[in-house]
Formats: sequence, C-alpha cells, structure tokens
Amino acid sequence: MAENTMKVYQKWEDMSEYMYICLKSYPKSERFTLAADTSKTLWRIGVNITRANSIGNAKKEEKRRSIEAADYALVELKVLVRMGMKLKFLSIKKYEIMSGLITEVGKMIGGWLKTF
Repeated sequence: MAENTMKVYQKWEDMSEYMYICLKSYPKSERFTLAADTSKTLWRIGVNITRANSIGNAKKEEKRRSIEAADYALVELKVLVRMGMKLKFLSIKKYEIMSGLITEVGKMIGGWLKTF
C-alpha cells in the first residue's frame, strides 16, 4: 500500500511543478486572487495526501477523511483551472495538460478511497 501512496504523491508533485510554471503566466492583477487560490488549493491536496500517507492503519477513519479532503480539493482545483482557461490566462494546450494531470491524480485518489 505504501508504494501506491508514494505514487500518488509523486504524481501530485509532477502536477504541482507544471501548474506552478503555468501560474506564472497569469497576469499580475490575478497573482493574488485566482493564481493564489489555485496555488493554495494545490497545496491543500498535497498536505492531505501527505497526512493520509503518514497516518497508520489503526486510524482508518482519520486516514479516510484526509483522502476525501484531498479529493474535494481536487474538485476545487478543476474549477479554478477551468476558470483560468475561460478567462484566457491559460492556453488550451496548457489547460488540456493540466486537466490530464488532475484526472490522473483523481483516479489514483479514487482508487485509494476504494480500499476503505
């Protein structure tokens, strides 16, 4: 199980790296609003993945809550990224790549949730 959770974390890390590069292209007026919200949501996902990974099997309910929190934050991230694309802060190509990365992480988190 630990190997799979590390894969989720690694995939999240890859997604974060790409997204931070893309967030730099947002206009200066959006750096403290939409870009900041996107960044905070991205971090919340990582924090919850890390928390769920570090909680032992004895605290299954707490672990499940952390995984669910990561899943909810991922839904928020989808909305924020879509808004960035609609406002033309992201190109269609960058949006497609981001959406693919979000979907991959979402599938991994969904699979992790099914183990409970």
